[in-house]
Amino acid sequence: MTDKEEQDDELLALSHIFDESVFTSTPAEEGEEAGGQFLWNPQLPDDFHVQLNQSQGAEQAELHKVRYLPPVVLNFQLPPNYPSTRPPSYTLSSKWLTMQQLTSLCQKLDSVWEENKGMVILFQWMSFLQDEAFTHLGLESPLDLSNVLSRKRRLSGRGSAPRDSVGKNEEGSLSTSGKPSGSALTWDSRAIQDIASQDRLLPTILDYDKHEKRRQFEKECFSCEVCFLEKLGAHCIMFVGCGHVYCKDCMRDYFTVQIKEGNVNGLMCPADKCESQAHPSQVQGLVDTELFTKYDELLLQTSLQTMLDIVYCPRPSCQCPVIIDRESSLGNCPGCCYVFCTLCKLTYHGLSPCRVRSDELRKLREEYLKGTEEEKNYLEKRYGKQTLRNAVEEAYSNEWLDQFAKQCPQCSAHIQKIDGCNKMTCMKCRAYFCWICNHILSRNNPYSHFNQPGQGCFNRLFEGIQTNGVDDEDDWMWEALQ
Repeated sequence: MTDKEEQDDELLALSHIFDESVFTSTPAEEGEEAGGQFLWNPQLPDDFHVQLNQSQGAEQAELHKVRYLPPVVLNFQLPPNYPSTRPPSYTLSSKWLTMQQLTSLCQKLDSVWEENKGMVILFQWMSFLQDEAFTHLGLESPLDLSNVLSRKRRLSGRGSAPRDSVGKNEEGSLSTSGKPSGSALTWDSRAIQDIASQDRLLPTILDYDKHEKRRQFEKECFSCEVCFLEKLGAHCIMFVGCGHVYCKDCMRDYFTVQIKEGNVNGLMCPADKCESQAHPSQVQGLVDTELFTKYDELLLQTSLQTMLDIVYCPRPSCQCPVIIDRESSLGNCPGCCYVFCTLCKLTYHGLSPCRVRSDELRKLREEYLKGTEEEKNYLEKRYGKQTLRNAVEEAYSNEWLDQFAKQCPQCSAHIQKIDGCNKMTCMKCRAYFCWICNHILSRNNPYSHFNQPGQGCFNRLFEGIQTNGVDDEDDWMWEALQ
């Protein structure tokens, strides 16, 4: 069999062994040699991380969990006298391997050819890269990316090896890299670092990992947990926080109903007791433009309401969000240019006191209720009858809230406990907190707060709820009647 026939048979066999996303070949044409490309996609363990030291001498490395690394690319050409005499000519390129590691792989491919000279070698090369290269290089988690580009490469910005690197000699035999007369290691001329700079390495890897995860997700088949139909991932969405998968048709209907009802904080995973929120980009990809605009506006409004340094313009026709100047209590509306006091919501009065300060409501109520007719008339003329009525009502409301409600430790919204355990969920900002000590709880494991011996709330998760059909309030009333 001639070299040409062996080359054609080898390329045909490889095209049947490997998927076209991994292996591609180009047949020989007039004046050009046959060639191709093979992508080595490392199979990483589940808990694999890459690390990057931001600066020299840093005590802690920056760790990032990844599932996929950019492929190492083997480009090859088959000379006319391959495989009888000469091996394939090739380059090996990577974004995340050092020049020393790429050179080591080139040396290994050369040694495989020397052991099997005269035989077709591409399948053995590809099998080595796919099955043994990771172990051959001694790679493990965390993979250090701090000095992938050599100092000479970083200074020169070159993508290939320096001129004194080794390669094929004039006779076409392969030479291996070794140590030159100096102290530096020699690079193989076929080893190529396909990355522009060290600063771009980590973003490139994380971006590839993100897109590859998405590509693999779209290829898999999932069972929607709502309609229970089997669909490709390309027709599904996955909630990032929990990993639950649903088809786009079901989620489109679900999102549409929630947004029309104004419940933008209700776009959560439909799974029981799961509180993972849908990402805005997922919502945008499913609902129409008009509905997403409404969702975006409501989401912004809800977010602003939870911010302690934001108030709304008191003019009913404006209601634009305004950033508070806490030192001067000055609010300057960017929408209607209304300058107001953020305490009393009236026109800004400088250093003069507010007409009715919030901390004076209780005192004002007591003065008005206990005052004589003359005193009441004076207060009504000074503050206005409606203002005094509001002060009385608000003071009573504050007393009721102080007695029967507690403030969320995160957004300060008043919460009343009607039933259930002492792990509370704020309906405004969705924070978890303890009803007993008002401490913010962990999002990942809120119940650990009640399971730590020695802590004030240990074993008090269900304290105060109904016991044997009679709650604490009923017990108190019954004891009072005895």
